[in-house]
Amino acid sequence: MTTNEISEETLSALVDGELLPADAAPLLTRMRQDAVLRERVAQLWLHKSLLTQAYRRLPVPADRVRRAGPAPTHRRHAAAAALAVAVAVLCGSVMGWEANEVRLTMTGTEARGVTPAPASADASRIVLHLNSESPQDAVATLTRAESLLEAARVGGRLVLVEIVANSGGLDLLRADVSTQAPRIARLRAAYPELSLVACGQSAERLRERGIALQLLPGASLASSALDQIVLRMRQGWTYVKI
Repeated sequence: MTTNEISEETLSALVDGELLPADAAPLLTRMRQDAVLRERVAQLWLHKSLLTQAYRRLPVPADRVRRAGPAPTHRRHAAAAALAVAVAVLCGSVMGWEANEVRLTMTGTEARGVTPAPASADASRIVLHLNSESPQDAVATLTRAESLLEAARVGGRLVLVEIVANSGGLDLLRADVSTQAPRIARLRAAYPELSLVACGQSAERLRERGIALQLLPGASLASSALDQIVLRMRQGWTYVKI
């Protein structure tokens, strides 16, 4: 079975600690050797963590609170916890930090011993994450960025917007295939507050296929999209998944 043949449902169960140890062990072993699989699981883990923290902040109406069911057995609970830690550590190695020492929120992260940069009172900082090869999603990303920048300018505010692209989304920033190069050039000229970042891991996969990455003018290369996103979130940036 190739990496792409492993379903999202299976990886989701792995991240949630719902796979039996016998089913999870081969995946964990493969994650240690397969950078593509690690990145898929790390992205899924990141998105689930963000959603979990968002829902924790929502009040639960009293009439919708359910009584907890029977507690899982100690053995099952311990196995699930051990699996969750194993996945978190492997995901953390992709992102460059120890996952069990980081708490994610919808607007930023706080790591033990790390103080996020204070947000400016008159500035917003937003990172837009694009990993889809869909032309519609690429256009939507640029439209979102332009809307944020233009609204801030009209309102006399400063907003910093960074587009981070990986996987199929990297096509948006590739000089040889991007269909949005003229629009990106126009946006960069009009809004110096816009920055463009490509994923180094996605670029490496292109090189493995014999394709040399040529980025559009002004675009930079990060070690990985996840590293860049976590860095920005630690600095207080708001994360938006396209």
